[in-house]
Amino acid sequence: MPQTADVIIIGGGVTGLSTALHLCDFGVKKILILERHFIGAGQSGRAAGVIRGTVRHPTVSATQLEGQAFFRSFAERFGVPLAINPTGYLLIGRQHEREHVEETVKTAKRAGCDTRRIDGAAAVELQPGLNVESDCIHVYESGALHVDPMTATHALKLVLANQGVTVIEGCEVVDLMVEQGAVSGVRTSQDFFAAPRVLVATSVWGRPQLASLGIDVPVHPHVAEMCFFQTPLGDRRRLHRIMFDSRAKLYMRPEGERQMFVGRKESDFVTQSGTAIDPDNYRQTATWPAVRQMHRNLAVTLPFMADGFVHRTYACAYDMTPDQMPILDQAESAAGLFFAMGFSGGGFSMSPWVGKRLATWIAEGTRPPDIKLFELDRFRRGDLIQWSNTPDEDNQGS
Repeated sequence: MPQTADVIIIGGGVTGLSTALHLCDFGVKKILILERHFIGAGQSGRAAGVIRGTVRHPTVSATQLEGQAFFRSFAERFGVPLAINPTGYLLIGRQHEREHVEETVKTAKRAGCDTRRIDGAAAVELQPGLNVESDCIHVYESGALHVDPMTATHALKLVLANQGVTVIEGCEVVDLMVEQGAVSGVRTSQDFFAAPRVLVATSVWGRPQLASLGIDVPVHPHVAEMCFFQTPLGDRRRLHRIMFDSRAKLYMRPEGERQMFVGRKESDFVTQSGTAIDPDNYRQTATWPAVRQMHRNLAVTLPFMADGFVHRTYACAYDMTPDQMPILDQAESAAGLFFAMGFSGGGFSMSPWVGKRLATWIAEGTRPPDIKLFELDRFRRGDLIQWSNTPDEDNQGS
């Protein structure tokens, strides 16, 4: 006899955990989370943890602002300590991007974001040592923050345990079970589990799971490379803000007092075939060409970092879509089967917004209007989401 649940969530990352948390708010009693490895083992534990609302799309900006509010109030609301780093966000664009950047500011402001244009002198005051050029434009968002992603993921797990949600680690889902046009549960490496509603939130691994039911999602694995750089020995300057610099095509955030997390504009390195990358078997550190390029470009933004050094590196498998925005939808061929994937490196920052709306849809059976933007059918229509802050910016590993 299979174990039963009201809702099964496949994938123990922030999307699945956030959805479970919001399902509790709807009074759903028996929630089961199945994770094939350990909680946060995929992208969630390797995210940058950056949440900034300065985005050139009103709905996407709203996802970020809701994420900021959620994590700011987390410790008080749930009684679980979680450190928040409210550093603010500095965007640096080039002169030919002015119109694009100004539209970003207007859009984000309409969404409720406290973001504004500032001059070079104000930018240097916010970030001493910043390379300011006469043709640069600067934008500052005071409310942006970053959170340690693995700590946040396990804080969510602790809250869910307190609310009676069952999490089973080391439990790989082998098959999605469908009977008479409706999902009935899952078969795993451990047991059968029955439920009338199932959410697939398994990043790049979700594509073959859905393909077994004839559902094709344009989600492709891409290995993103990141570095932690340390400031020069004896130099008191450091990174104070979350930043994206269009000149360098890098995003960055502080890491303690002397280090900084640095990532590239990953869309420059994406291939859509997905055939050359095995998300279960790839190099876990950044390559020398990537490290060298990031170090050179970092010195464009912060010249004092020319004498800095790489402290450590890592790589992770992003689940990329053509517009680098997620797919949040329900299967037409299997009632009760939902899926959330394709976050392209931006899943952490969106997770509170996404989790709340997925929970609403799963619990009440009606799709919230604002989540329709992320439906699978947009790719067939060619209706891609346009959201970047500058013509060259991507999801910034949030």
